[in-house]
Amino acid sequence: MFFILLPLVFTACSIIDDDLTLCGEELVVNYQMQLQTQLSLQLQAELSAEKDSFVRHSLDRWLAPIMTDQAEDVDLRFYAGDNDELQHQIKEVVNANRTSYTIKLPKENYMHLAIANIASNRQVQISGEKHSETLNLSLGNNQTINTLPTGVFTARLPMVVDDTTKLFEVKLYMVTSAVAIVIDTTSCTDLRIVSGYMAGAANAFSIKDSIFRYDKPCRFITEQVPITASHDNVAARSGAKSTVVSQPYTCHATVCMPTEDNRPWEVVMTANLTENRHTTTTLTIKEPLRAGTVRVIKCNMDSNGKIVPEQDSEVGASVELDWNEGSGHDIEL
Repeated sequence: MFFILLPLVFTACSIIDDDLTLCGEELVVNYQMQLQTQLSLQLQAELSAEKDSFVRHSLDRWLAPIMTDQAEDVDLRFYAGDNDELQHQIKEVVNANRTSYTIKLPKENYMHLAIANIASNRQVQISGEKHSETLNLSLGNNQTINTLPTGVFTARLPMVVDDTTKLFEVKLYMVTSAVAIVIDTTSCTDLRIVSGYMAGAANAFSIKDSIFRYDKPCRFITEQVPITASHDNVAARSGAKSTVVSQPYTCHATVCMPTEDNRPWEVVMTANLTENRHTTTTLTIKEPLRAGTVRVIKCNMDSNGKIVPEQDSEVGASVELDWNEGSGHDIEL
C-alpha cells in the first residue's frame, strides 16, 4: 500500500494570537479505497472451463483498470455552517489506494464528502457543489452513454472538530458497476457483428444521502472485449503485445451505474447476420446489479442469431427478427 502524507493548512493565524480557536484544530484524515469484488476470483468461478480461459483472462484485463482499489485522483470537500456551504476543498492526484492529510480546520461541525476517480471520467459530472445536500454525481441529459472509463468511489463522514478528536478514518466505496455478456457463437455461422446496450441503471447519485436516482432513462453502450492469447495480465497492462485469437466466444461489456432494487433491468443485444438480417435479443435480469460488483451473463447463440442464457433462471429472453422490411415479430421462448 502506498502512503502519502501532505501537510495542508487552510486557516492562517498569528503566532501572538492567544485565541487558539481562530487557528483551528490540527487533525489527521486517513482515506482508504474499499473494493467489494475480487475480480479474478469471480471470473475464475464463472468462467472456469478450459475453453473459457482466453475470454476469462481477456475480460480480466479489460475490467482490471475499473474494478481496482487504486485512486487516480481525489476531490475532498468540507461543508459547514448554518447554510451548509463549502468551506474547504482538496483536489489531488494520488495514484494510490491509501492517502492521508494533516489539515487544520476551525472548530465546527462539518459534513465531509469525498470523491475519487472523477477527473478523467467525462461522462460522470459533479453538480450542486455549493451545498452537501445537493452534491450529486450525474450523467447529465445524455440518454446514450459509452462505457464509463473509471470506477468512481465516494464517501461521506460527519465530522466534529473539537479538542478531543484528532483522527478521522474515511473509507471510499465504489458507486459504479459492470456487466459482461459472454456469447458462444459456434452455432451461428452467418454472424457478422454483435452490438448492444444495457438499460435500467441509475442516472445520478446523491453523495450525502447515498441514494441513486432513476428519473432519466439511459442506455449504456456495450464495448466488444478483444479476446487475446495472452494470459499474462501484468504483461498486457504494461503494453506487451498479445495476439487476437479466433474463439467461439464474443464478449461485450460496459461500466455503468447500479440498477434499482425490486425492478428488472435489461441487456439488449443485436446480431447482424449475412444478407442484411438482424436478430435482437432482450435479456431481462431480475437480480439487481449492485454498486461495486460485476455481473457476467453466459449465453449461447443459435443459427438465427438468437441469444439464449446458459442455465440462468434469473435471466429471461425475448427475440425480435428483422430479416425483411416490415417482417419483425416477437418469438416466445
